[in-house]
This record gives sequence, C-alpha cells and structure tokens, in this order.
Amino acid sequence: MKPRNREINIFNLSMLDVISGAMAAFLILVVVLLPFYKKEHIDYQAINNELRQALARAEARAQAAEAQAETARADAEAAAEQARLARADAETAQEHLREVQEASENAAERVRVAEAEARRERERADGLASKLAKTFIVLFVRWDTHDDIDLHVIDPSGAEFSYRNKTIPGRPVELSEDTQIGPGAEVWEIREAPPGEYKVFVELYAVKDERKPVTVKGRVFHRDGSFAFPEVQLRRDKQREPVAVIEVDDQGDVTVH
Repeated sequence: MKPRNREINIFNLSMLDVISGAMAAFLILVVVLLPFYKKEHIDYQAINNELRQALARAEARAQAAEAQAETARADAEAAAEQARLARADAETAQEHLREVQEASENAAERVRVAEAEARRERERADGLASKLAKTFIVLFVRWDTHDDIDLHVIDPSGAEFSYRNKTIPGRPVELSEDTQIGPGAEVWEIREAPPGEYKVFVELYAVKDERKPVTVKGRVFHRDGSFAFPEVQLRRDKQREPVAVIEVDDQGDVTVH
C-alpha cells in the first residue's frame, strides 16, 4: 500500500494564522472599547429621556401657549367688536351731538329773535304805558245870562291861564273858547296834563244882565271819563269863586275835589 503524503501546505497555514490574528486583534479591541461603548450608550439614553421630557414640556407649553393665544384671539376679537360698537356709538353720539348743537343753535337764534321781539314789545308797551300814564283835560263852563264870565285855571307850576294868558309858549295848553257876551261857554284844554293840582275859578268879569245870581255849570273831561262841577253862583262884578281842584297822579288818574 502506497503511503500518504503528509506534507503540510504552507499557504493554508499562513491563511489560518492571518485569520486567527485578525480575530484576536478584533477581540482585543472589543474588550478595550467595551467600557466606553457601554458608557456612551447610557448617556444617549439619558439624553433621549431628557429630550423626550423636554419635548413633552415644550409640547405642554406650546399647548398652553396655543390655548392662551386662542384666548387672546378671542379677547382681541371681543375687543375689536367692542371697539367697533364703541366707534358706532361714538359716531351715533357725534351725530346726536351735531343734531343737539344744531337744535341748540336754532333755539339760541329763536331766543335772540324772541328777545328782540320782546324788547320791541316792551318798548311799545312802555310807550303805550307812558301814553296811558298821561291824560288830557278839557274844562268846560257855561252860563245862561248876558254877563261876561271868565274861566281861570292855575296849573301845578303856578301858571295861570285866562283871557289874559290863553296860551303859554312851549306848553300844549290853551284857553280855546272865550265868550264875552252870554249866554256862552268857555273851554280850557291840555293834551298831556302833568301830574299835580289844577285849580279852577270863575269870575264875573262884567255885569251885562240884571238877572242875578248867575249860575255857572261845568264839567271836566279826561282820559277815563268826565266829572260834573258843582254849580257856582255869581252876584256882583269882579266876583271870583273857586269851582274845583283837579288832581292828576303819576298814572294819569284824575280826581276832582
């Protein structure tokens, strides 16, 4: 029997050596780096956990912020609506204010017109009152004989009116009728009688008739009516007798005494 060839192939052994050496080097590196690998793995987990927690917190804060933002948006919309309503109310108030101002101006103008009219009416009323506060006076006396009877009037200033002074310059007064032969009448008149006393006398200036006594009658006419004088009897030449005292007050009222 032919013996087997036990010769070892150099190439195969060398390859095994290389592989074994590589494996040994790998194992050594793994053993050397294993502590570092474990520590780095633990750190990454912690970081991941922290990151997850931070993310959860951020998401919570984001949700809270979104909720706040939603609330803020709702508040902003409500505020905007209130502002719109306020602007509308302000515009309405301004329009109402303009209307009130126009009404006030119109009322003020009406007041000015009314005041002017009131002033004119007051002036007119004062004028009428002033006229009403003045009275005219007309004195009338008469007799039935042929005698010459004279009427004498003394006004509040002391001026005496008669046949000698029928008028006085600057005064609206006149002895308008002077009869020298009766039967006759005499008339004295004043348009606006100043307040005061007016004294009235009659005088038998000239006897021209045998019938005696001479009865003199008369009447005073004024703004509010008239009064009859009491009768006066004259018997002798140049006899002078008082007839009446006429009093005019500040309101133009007349009283006969």
